[in-house]
Amino acid sequence: MATWNKYVSIGAPAMTGKGIGKAIKQAFIDNPKAIAILEDMQFPEIEWFTDNMFDRMIECGIAEQNATGVAAGLAAEGFVPVTYNFLFASMGRAYNQIRQSILVDRFNVKFLAREGIWGEVGVSHATIEGWGSLRNLPNMVLINPADSVEAEKATTAMMQYIGPCAVKMEMSPNPFTIFTDDYQFDIGKAYSLRDGKDATIIATGYMVTEAIKAVDILEKEGLDVGVLNMSTLKPLDEEAIIAAAARTGAIVTAENSSDINGLGDAVACCLCENLPTPLVKVGIEDEFGQSGLITSERDELMDHFALSADDIAVSVREVLKKKAKFAK
Repeated sequence: MATWNKYVSIGAPAMTGKGIGKAIKQAFIDNPKAIAILEDMQFPEIEWFTDNMFDRMIECGIAEQNATGVAAGLAAEGFVPVTYNFLFASMGRAYNQIRQSILVDRFNVKFLAREGIWGEVGVSHATIEGWGSLRNLPNMVLINPADSVEAEKATTAMMQYIGPCAVKMEMSPNPFTIFTDDYQFDIGKAYSLRDGKDATIIATGYMVTEAIKAVDILEKEGLDVGVLNMSTLKPLDEEAIIAAAARTGAIVTAENSSDINGLGDAVACCLCENLPTPLVKVGIEDEFGQSGLITSERDELMDHFALSADDIAVSVREVLKKKAKFAK
């Protein structure tokens, strides 16, 4: 069984949404300027908000561009608007409005955005390209927490941060509980779950759980593999990436999103400019998401898109071959 660094205690799966809901509820209690912008969707802790803060909820319906304008106007007056929706709707449909009305002036708007390929919601809602489309937008902070503990702490950090920020909510399956309650989350800082000697898996969001499973698989083969949790895509912790590459000389990235302009490309660019290192990307290769059945025995989409722990382990073996080749 692999050993882990401080603040890591691998436990049973838990919904990240619970951590997000707990943090949002507390943020609204602490800050009377926080206001929920609804887009014909529910909201974290919706029953509590309906009972206790009905006057701090604005329903805009299926009109995401309009909701973005409402959020921008409220932020201009000192409020802290929070939207919750599928990413394709709240941020995809309103991409131009977010750019023009929020990011240019760096207004303090928060986005809780659901994205990821697992589940039966289909190509329209199971989007995987939205996260990467946001990475080139100036003034936008992008966070993808690995478990329920980090989700709570990351959401708290988002609400305390002054400026536009998005937290990605992956729909399913539930990740392991990974962090202890005293884990410290900082925007823009990665955390090493274990350092390793042979290779490092740099993972984000749910894929940190699959990386943990992959470590156990590879340990049985005598390989010492590290895991770096890259919970913030932007700003990227380049220092941690370079340190991991220097330590192990081989990198695998893992993300539940398109591998175009996502974590893998961000890490590759960092290493190309600072410390060229063999790298293999695990992600969705230039295709749309789709529906798939999830049972206790099988996840059809994980198999289809090659995102499982077994697939990560294959990629680690592949990158180690590259490492050996380049060492000659």
